[in-house]
Amino acid sequence: MYELLYTSVSSSELSHAELIELLEEARLKNKALNITGMLIYENENRDFIQLLEGSEVTVKELYQTIREDQRHTSVDVFYEGNIDKRAFLGWSMAFKMLDDNEKNQLIPDYEQLRKKHSLRNLIIENANIGKELFLYLRNQLRIN
Repeated sequence: MYELLYTSVSSSELSHAELIELLEEARLKNKALNITGMLIYENENRDFIQLLEGSEVTVKELYQTIREDQRHTSVDVFYEGNIDKRAFLGWSMAFKMLDDNEKNQLIPDYEQLRKKHSLRNLIIENANIGKELFLYLRNQLRIN
């Protein structure tokens, strides 16, 4: 089992309907490929942060497809490697749109940090923040 966490920037601002369409498309494709994971969208900076889980070959092929997708720019992997088990078992693609209040709760001193960094850049600088963010949001989605 393999996971890859990447960030990208949307090439344009997405409406709610466009986000839903993107998410539905990803869920269908991921289910067919036996990929699980989570997509986070941060509207303020148009940042995508996504974790993909599955076989190494399939995850890497899907990531390459995402890199070539014109809806994404500045696509960067900030972590990839083997895992013992899936964190998002049974979820073809969990989704969360983050607002400032949630970012302030999730990341200590985010209000001060955001003056210098977007959430995407904070995660690129510290991959542990990214993994912790995904696991925290997964647990919140299971509770709600």
